[in-house]
Amino acid sequence: MTIILSIFAVAVMFGFVIMIHEFGHFIVAKKLKVKVLDFAFGFGPPIFKWTRNETRYSVRPIPFGGFVKMAGEEIDEIGGAPDEFFSKKWYERIAIVSAGAIMNYISAFFIFLFIISVWGLQHQRPVVKLVEKKSPAFIAGLTSGDEIVAINGDKIEDAGIVSKIVKTSKDKELVFSVKRNDKIVDVEITPKYDEKIKMSRIGIVYDRSSEPIVIKVGFVKAIKESVNQIIFWTVMPLKYLYMKLTLWEAPSEVSGPVGIMQAAYFAAKLGAKTFMNFIAIVSVALGMFNLLPIPIVDGGHIAFYLFEGISRKKLNKKVIQFANSVGFALLITLALYATYQDILRTKNGFWKQVEQVK
Repeated sequence: MTIILSIFAVAVMFGFVIMIHEFGHFIVAKKLKVKVLDFAFGFGPPIFKWTRNETRYSVRPIPFGGFVKMAGEEIDEIGGAPDEFFSKKWYERIAIVSAGAIMNYISAFFIFLFIISVWGLQHQRPVVKLVEKKSPAFIAGLTSGDEIVAINGDKIEDAGIVSKIVKTSKDKELVFSVKRNDKIVDVEITPKYDEKIKMSRIGIVYDRSSEPIVIKVGFVKAIKESVNQIIFWTVMPLKYLYMKLTLWEAPSEVSGPVGIMQAAYFAAKLGAKTFMNFIAIVSVALGMFNLLPIPIVDGGHIAFYLFEGISRKKLNKKVIQFANSVGFALLITLALYATYQDILRTKNGFWKQVEQVK
């Protein structure tokens, strides 16, 4: 049963986010009168297939995604027909290529909106799990189990708000009101700037297993918070990668296919809300990654077409093929590295710890 649930969860997650992405390419290509040869759900030989308006639709046995095949979409397939991909103007090609990522963002927005509208806005309760030795929090006497309920008299209901205040309060004394054994205790803590991560911190880790605070909100507020979720899950990974690059450190927290599959399985075990939220996050991640200016992914193609539009010069076939080869090698390297990190986390019992979180 566990294996079946795992496979089903992964298939639903990958199938949804990739098909939504491909549907974005498909619908805009059709709108701009590009001939779409194939639109497939899944991979492998077709189980069911039918043709309509020159497009062959098919359902395939491996339900972990899908693909769209357009006429003349590869530069060495150009035949000169007006309905080919490369026969379209550079900005039309950008619209087709970027539509996949845009659809990922749109779908994620509606999933977040549905979750917040139905279940309410969920806040991570700021309960302390670990306190780093010799840190400002340790020196001030903060201990495991303390729940931060206010800072400088202002009520706190979300761990993210605590982090935001701390990051912007370098060497500024803050009064933390914490709930300890059903009593409220005031603790004075002065955040210290950490040169390594380029932000202020107090040295605590939150207990992610603590019962969250759920607040019902109106529809307008739900829309605003859904947009905030999109922004957060786009900006946070970029900040993390930027920090690692500036520190010349390997991004050890990245996940590859193995990690994503395991996370999808555990998210499914925790219920519909958690699983839907995970799908939305993965959809944002897929959209964001595809917009990066890396050769072979959508962002790389956008960069090429944008250069073509600015320079008014046709793309060089050999340059594109070389760039795509470099991009492919980079993606394979990243996938192998991420998978290696996934295996290390599995070996160290990380996913077993995640499974115990309720």
